Amino acid sequence: MKIHIKSNFVVPGLGGGESVDLNSPTTLRQFFERLSMMSPARAEYLRPNAKTLDPDDWEVNINNVPYQDCEEGLETLLKNGDTVTIKIKALGGG
Repeated sequence: MKIHIKSNFVVPGLGGGESVDLNSPTTLRQFFERLSMMSPARAEYLRPNAKTLDPDDWEVNINNVPYQDCEEGLETLLKNGDTVTIKIKALGGG
């Protein structure tokens, strides 16, 4: 199963790739756990047992739909060919 990835940063562990191959159907939560394991420094997208992603840190869409608008949220089942867009939100300051 191939999941396409769009981001506004280089996703650690993808080696510049734009997709990840998974062996079986997976939820958005499992997808982020897999991305984290692929990262050499174990990037953290989710806090353990979190019900949502931190909205101050991340903007995530599944096929251009905010994941929060999906009925199952982080437990949304991804399908072959889906595109997950991951954006780091810019911090303000001065």
